[in-house]
Amino acid sequence: MSHRPEKVGSLLQQVITEILMYELNDPIFKQFITVTEVKIGGDLRKAIVFFRVYGDTAPDEVQEALNRAKGYIKKLIGEKITIKYMPDLEFRLDDREEKEKQLDMLFAKISKTKEDA
Repeated sequence: MSHRPEKVGSLLQQVITEILMYELNDPIFKQFITVTEVKIGGDLRKAIVFFRVYGDTAPDEVQEALNRAKGYIKKLIGEKITIKYMPDLEFRLDDREEKEKQLDMLFAKISKTKEDA
């Protein structure tokens, strides 16, 4: 099994993080946005960029803005790195932490119910 998708994903994560921090002028990107992971398909043609937002703007608005700017972001990526195929980018809010908290609460509730029975 090839590790190339993982390596390309890691490289894209670093480059996209730099672009978000230093190169986008839209005020919506001036808050703290963290790229948590980039999952890339085996054929290297599609990349899902997971991110978290720490700021006043609603995460959905940031996601919409990122997806609107993905063409420009791809152009900037192409100026920084050379890869055979520039993957199509899709930005998604990373809500795994929230889902983990919900599962923990659910398991605690189930455990408490079993203890009370």
